[in-house]
Amino acid sequence: MRDVEMRMKSCRRLIPWVVIIGVAGAAALWVKPWADSVLTAKVIVTTDGGAPTIVYEMRRRFSDGARRLPVFRAEIDLGQYAGQFLRFDVEGNIARREVESGSTGYVACEAELVTPEGVLLLEFVGWQQGAEMGIHPGPAGPQACRVNGEENDGFAFARKGTLWYALRVPTGARLRLRLRPVPSVSIGGRPEAYLPPAGQSDRRARLPARPKERPPDVFIYLIDALRADHLGCYGYDRGTSPAIDAFAEEATLYRRAFTPTTWTRPSVATMLSGLYPSVHGAMHNTDGLAEWPLLLPEILREAGYATACLTTNLQIGENFGFNQGYDRFVLEHFGSAQWAVSQAASFLVALDPARPAFVYLHTIEPHDPYTARPESQKRFDRGYPGACDGSAEGLSAAGRVNPTLSRDDMEHLIDLYDAEVYDADRGFNDFVQMLKGSRRFDNALLVLTADHGEAFGEHDTLSHGRNLNVEEMHVPLIVRFPGGRHGGTQVEERVGLHDLLPTILAEVGARGSFSYQLSGEEMPPEARASGGREGEPFYAELSQFGGNELDLVAVIDEDGYKRVIDLSVAPRETASKKSIGLWDTRGDPGEEVDLSTKLPARAAYGEQLIARWLLAQKERGDKSAAGAPPRVHLDDETRRQLQDLGYLGDAVGRETDDPG
Repeated sequence: MRDVEMRMKSCRRLIPWVVIIGVAGAAALWVKPWADSVLTAKVIVTTDGGAPTIVYEMRRRFSDGARRLPVFRAEIDLGQYAGQFLRFDVEGNIARREVESGSTGYVACEAELVTPEGVLLLEFVGWQQGAEMGIHPGPAGPQACRVNGEENDGFAFARKGTLWYALRVPTGARLRLRLRPVPSVSIGGRPEAYLPPAGQSDRRARLPARPKERPPDVFIYLIDALRADHLGCYGYDRGTSPAIDAFAEEATLYRRAFTPTTWTRPSVATMLSGLYPSVHGAMHNTDGLAEWPLLLPEILREAGYATACLTTNLQIGENFGFNQGYDRFVLEHFGSAQWAVSQAASFLVALDPARPAFVYLHTIEPHDPYTARPESQKRFDRGYPGACDGSAEGLSAAGRVNPTLSRDDMEHLIDLYDAEVYDADRGFNDFVQMLKGSRRFDNALLVLTADHGEAFGEHDTLSHGRNLNVEEMHVPLIVRFPGGRHGGTQVEERVGLHDLLPTILAEVGARGSFSYQLSGEEMPPEARASGGREGEPFYAELSQFGGNELDLVAVIDEDGYKRVIDLSVAPRETASKKSIGLWDTRGDPGEEVDLSTKLPARAAYGEQLIARWLLAQKERGDKSAAGAPPRVHLDDETRRQLQDLGYLGDAVGRETDDPG
């Protein structure tokens, strides 16, 4: 009995110690795992006209040895920003508590926009894969990554810079965030880029077939390097284009037509394929047009058309793959418009009148060098001789980038250019009269357009192929539909050269067997009061080649703001920086006032659109299984002719001088 009492006393003496030890152990088990590391994060909002503001900060402890790392939640009211553009940045890192100054990882974020209409996942998608395409090598948008081996579940993190997203804030919106740590040790090698779900390509072309008893003839008359704003029907007052102006009065004039690039080869390849340059691939000096794109002449020949191409620019030559689909293909470099018209006449005369014809004429005036007829030069000469005579040598000496010419010198060049526009107008009049004489005019779809415009120092460049500004992108587009339908109509909606192929196919009732998506869609043939494609973004791109030292991508967004970014890895100091920026094309149609500093959120939004568009183009290119475009050997004569056209810059004689 005594032994039992002694053991009970001993137990009573041990109980406090057991309790103390148990409590301490439990505390250790509870505290230690959640005290290994600290996650810190903040959200910074930048609006147009406002300074960056921290709207949320957090600091949380967690265990980096836990089987499942924690997720922390935050919600931010965006009510005060309703209707505005804003960019929000998510900055954060993780660190050991005992080494507060050293980062041991990153903060991954999933963001949702909560509105009265629903919840939208905001994806931190950026462009960082240019090396795989051979074009646009620099990054754009947020450089978001995901953890290797994990599903793309909406969480993204940034190893360099910050995660960011730009948007217009709806009324009653809240930003809902989920944040979780990403230890450096879990990343392994190079993290994979965060990508949106597959299948998020841009629109698919609509090609409604319209059966015809006898399909209309189709003629494309392209005037190389013709600026839209140097024609009377687009508001010019120097009398350069009486024949074109008369034609426009009986046709459909698209007031806001643009080329998606600003030199001949990729522009015409886009027009004939319905694909953006980054998909068809003919973007550099030695790139040819591959056989895989289904071209307009191939489709029309399959539909029973007799096809002919009559070109006066070697950029549209057999060496570069532009002879595909033609029954007759003739190149006369620097040939006159009258030569092209006579070639077209002989082709049509020999043709059975019952057989429809497709003829593409590519005329070279007013492309530099500016060598108009003497009487035309006299008509537009303002009496100042100028320091540059408009020759290839003179333009190169003046500098096609950052030219050393006065305003008077520029006006002299414009006089020479306008004289060539006048000559080009006479050539087009000859073509129209020839069609009427051959009875191929009334039931014809006749397209007048240009491959690009021409610069006269507006953004410190001369000629073309060196920027994506309005003077080089805005082209005339005037379409006479069969029977004169929609005659006298002016269409304000933005359209592009990539829209011509689906428009022509829909009009003639032909349908190509495309194994890929087209970039364009049928253009509206009539004016619309509202809606339609007015608010859709328009994109353009220009890779480095020859004398062009910048790699540019542009977007005109739904509100008419134009953002141009440079994706060059190492642009030269001589490049024109005026070609990069943000412009309000409605309030500033000449794109003179760069707003990228004043409107940082809008500028970020444009860059974000560009990054997502580039990913869509990459997806389209991958699905086409096109591979690299064929490389063309440039012999000495071809090099000399390209130099005369201003396309090789200072790189003449080096076939490897291809930055792409």
